[in-house]
Amino acid sequence: MSQPLRFDGQVALVTGGAAGIGREHSLLLAQRGARVVVNGNYRANGVGPEQDLVELIREQGGEAVAVNGSVADEAAAQRMVQTAIDAFGRLDIVVNNAGTGQTNLTVPEAPDDRFDSAMNTHLLGTLRVTRAAWDHLVASGNGRILNTGSACAFGVLTPLGYEVAYSVAKSALFAVTRQMAGEGKAHGIHANLVLPWAYSPMASKDLETSPLVKFMEENLDPSRVAAACLYLLHRDCPVSGQFVSAAGGRVTRVMFATTEGYTNPDLTPEDVRDHWAEIEGSASEGKLEGARELADLADEFRLIRKALA
Repeated sequence: MSQPLRFDGQVALVTGGAAGIGREHSLLLAQRGARVVVNGNYRANGVGPEQDLVELIREQGGEAVAVNGSVADEAAAQRMVQTAIDAFGRLDIVVNNAGTGQTNLTVPEAPDDRFDSAMNTHLLGTLRVTRAAWDHLVASGNGRILNTGSACAFGVLTPLGYEVAYSVAKSALFAVTRQMAGEGKAHGIHANLVLPWAYSPMASKDLETSPLVKFMEENLDPSRVAAACLYLLHRDCPVSGQFVSAAGGRVTRVMFATTEGYTNPDLTPEDVRDHWAEIEGSASEGKLEGARELADLADEFRLIRKALA
């Protein structure tokens, strides 16, 4: 039997950690020995669900503290990290899970304040919290960052049209994760991105009129997303700069790819037209043939040089 993944002695901050997928991240990390800072941005009578979750973790024998605030606020982002340091003296893991749901903003209407709000939470919020945590992750020697993207980045049609705020903000996290992974390499920091599918309060609201809701409620429990991500947060995991889709127990790697394409140093617009089939590549049942992964910018440049040699 393989050894269970443990996080004893480590400290994790989970933003948006009081409900939905974030709640499952917080619970699983605590059950595996991590001390957890649970962030929430809900408050009623001075107490939010983040405090309720902390009490549950403590009842189960774990260690946790709560911190309220929005990742859209710089002072709150700093407070989240400082709470970890004040309570536990270190920070090893950041799960950038906080976010807002889809908007009704479509392409002809954008941008407006809904677009700004989505970018401020999903993209800038992820960067704010990571910036506040960075020096502590460096000090850890094996810091781990998990960003939360969305399959909506691939394109999403809502009843009102093609939503552009949430999907664009989430798509930006592909690049953010790669850059974090590159910057962190010299410090032992690994950063990865999860594209989760799960039935949660936010998802049920976003999809309340969609036929997907019943399937998601029956099959896509958020605890399965947390189970899919735990290895990426472990100090022994060598993976960094990767994108993982997690849904109902299915775990796959998402990647950028390029077809072999067509090359002509004396290219004309007509060449593009006449050779479009080579440029596009061929696909059978969604499986692209003759393509290869693009690991990074340098990889793409190597392919260009080879084609022009």
